[in-house]
Amino acid sequence: MLRSGRVWIGFGVSAVFIALLFLRTDLSSVLDALRSANYWWLIPAVALYVGSVWVRALRYKYIVRTVRPVTTTEMFPILVVGYMANNLLPARAGELVRAYVLGEKHNVSKMAALGTVAVERLFDGLTLLGFLAVTVLMYGADSALKDLALIGVAIFAVALAVFVGALAAPDASEQLIGRLCRLLPAKLRDKARDLAVSFVEGLRSLRHPDAFAWVAITSVGAWMLEAVVYALVGRGFGIDAGFGSFVMAVGAGNLAITAPSSQGGIGPFEFFVKQVMIGAAVSESVATAYSFAVHAVILVPPTLLGLYYLWALDLSFSVLRRRSQPVLEPVPADRRD
Repeated sequence: MLRSGRVWIGFGVSAVFIALLFLRTDLSSVLDALRSANYWWLIPAVALYVGSVWVRALRYKYIVRTVRPVTTTEMFPILVVGYMANNLLPARAGELVRAYVLGEKHNVSKMAALGTVAVERLFDGLTLLGFLAVTVLMYGADSALKDLALIGVAIFAVALAVFVGALAAPDASEQLIGRLCRLLPAKLRDKARDLAVSFVEGLRSLRHPDAFAWVAITSVGAWMLEAVVYALVGRGFGIDAGFGSFVMAVGAGNLAITAPSSQGGIGPFEFFVKQVMIGAAVSESVATAYSFAVHAVILVPPTLLGLYYLWALDLSFSVLRRRSQPVLEPVPADRRD
């Protein structure tokens, strides 16, 4: 794993942001803030975060239902295992792991499963971007947050255009994909076509108005619950900020970790959450301590739960890491669903 260039790029990105995080912050003051925090607030925060993951499992059920009907109860452990892998493996490999587990446990084409993950991530990105854009307009922000919002707008504007086109005309989109893929080198052609077609297939369930509405509502609902988690952790650190600041922190912190970084997005997440809290008149030391604490709340519980469900599903971490990689390999024509 350490031989991969993506791993070292991720470590490099994280190291840069951690250096920026402590550039003007006294470490002893951060440790004092951590020692003086009231950690009883973490109990409801963790419980509510697990609830937000359950809402995401409900959402994912609606995205997957045209590929294979799966209940929310069945989807929850698969989602948690994917989050666990994202936290322990670099380059967001948990998305491949989730596609692999869904395929193995529910007899779903791995490529189709990966397409549903891409659809879910698109909804996440659009929701987070909306959170960040609205709160930046309402409360203002420093240059780093404004730059993040602008980059996010550019990326997700393109993604939204592709989404709308593929949702409106999936058959025509697949034909266009086939023609465009002929322009690629032969060794990339099949993989690119399968990935793009799987994304379009993942969108088919959203052509039903009720499914689209449920996915949109649960996307906003899950991330709003996470904003309440951030606010509860903030109470533990004595942060008296408006709820909009915590909504901004959710948008900024989670959009930041879509970039390549080390396991769990450590570094970029803390840097941007800290910037939001400083903008809410929180001291640098408390803002830094808070950023680490809230990140721990959203990293540790799903990681521990994921390891438990890994055992319950009779899987092993080494097998997941090895077998999830071929998810991206082209599927022979006679084996495609």
